[in-house]
Amino acid sequence: MVTLQDVADRAGVSRATASQALTGKGRISQATRQRVHEAAAALDYSVNLIARGLRTARSGAVGFCVPDQTLSFRYYMDVAFGAVERAQESGMLVTLLPPAFSGPGIIEQLDGYLMIDPADGDPLVQRLLAGRKPVVSGENPPPDDPEPWSIVFGDHEAGMRLLLDHVWEHGSRRPAVMLPDPVMAWGREMAAGYSAWCAEKGVERRQLLGWFDATMDDVRRELDALFARPDHPDAVIAAPEGIAIVAMEAIRGAGLVPGQDVLVASYVESDALSVTQPTVTALDLHPREMGRRCMDELIRALDGGEPGRRVEVPIDLIVRESTSRR
Repeated sequence: MVTLQDVADRAGVSRATASQALTGKGRISQATRQRVHEAAAALDYSVNLIARGLRTARSGAVGFCVPDQTLSFRYYMDVAFGAVERAQESGMLVTLLPPAFSGPGIIEQLDGYLMIDPADGDPLVQRLLAGRKPVVSGENPPPDDPEPWSIVFGDHEAGMRLLLDHVWEHGSRRPAVMLPDPVMAWGREMAAGYSAWCAEKGVERRQLLGWFDATMDDVRRELDALFARPDHPDAVIAAPEGIAIVAMEAIRGAGLVPGQDVLVASYVESDALSVTQPTVTALDLHPREMGRRCMDELIRALDGGEPGRRVEVPIDLIVRESTSRR
């Protein structure tokens, strides 16, 4: 059996340095870390999670939970990939926790948990936060639940204002928004940003709700009714993911031209938005970075770090044809 000492000898480093390089710990140069990983790969070495767990009193696995009905969205898959990539660097496993999971004892055997977009009243979220293991929340947790160990978040009030200011600069004076489920913090924060912006600009609020469990037919009916009005919106900012494409079809169905008569922007970037006609302006919420930073915080918790940190993930505007009026 190949041992950690074999890897250290091949890489020309100490056993402690090899261990730190493989687990993502320590202040080690990238060149040394890379050399250790190459030595491990050449020797076909893998971390013995069972042995490490016996030494550290850990299982070597953490739980990952997202709201029900969201795994079909690219954003959440990218968050998961980012978290798994970071966990792999530290030799940890990630297990997906089903939203309705209620099995006794099994969850408590994990070392800690990531919860992404925790929803108000979610019994799994409440169970994790009431437990003794560290919990890192991706986005702000429900206000009445116990505080998590740390929070990784995007500033969604600022993100909404970024899009609204952009369409305003391109001539929109009647922007409408389709917002995500208000039982999640980012939905509430987007709504707060929109309301405050409308009050500052003195424009009428035109707000629809884009529930995660709504069908595309439901969304289309709401949008059709909106664009049938004589004073229809001259811009639409759409969330959750995928709603912007439905909005463009509703605009065309009303005899209008998306990107000219009505500006369109998506609050969440996705692959399809860069190839539609017109291409759609969107926000990059950096989901992989969200996942990595959440896992960073959980690893820090397991290594004995201090709780209470808030870590912000940037939000960037991607400008495309749908807001250019070309």
